[in-house]
Amino acid sequence: MFKRVVWFGSGVAAGAGGAVWAQRKVRAQLDRARPTNLAVAAGERARSAGGAVRDAVTEGRVAARQREVELRRRYERPRGVSSGPR
Repeated sequence: MFKRVVWFGSGVAAGAGGAVWAQRKVRAQLDRARPTNLAVAAGERARSAGGAVRDAVTEGRVAARQREVELRRRYERPRGVSSGPR
């Protein structure tokens, strides 16, 4: 009989502890999901990612300019040379 009481008490304690832990986790997630907190988190992420996006755009523009110069050199006709009969 004593073993059953001990195991029952252990189960009750584990269940109560698990319920308290789960309740804290749920409340923390709900707090993070509030609109004000979501806006703050999104702003922080945007600021931290802004530098990477800016660098990528700058790199893309430089690459596009270099490619444009390369294509213009390849396909421009020298001055005074006709393109042939029309």
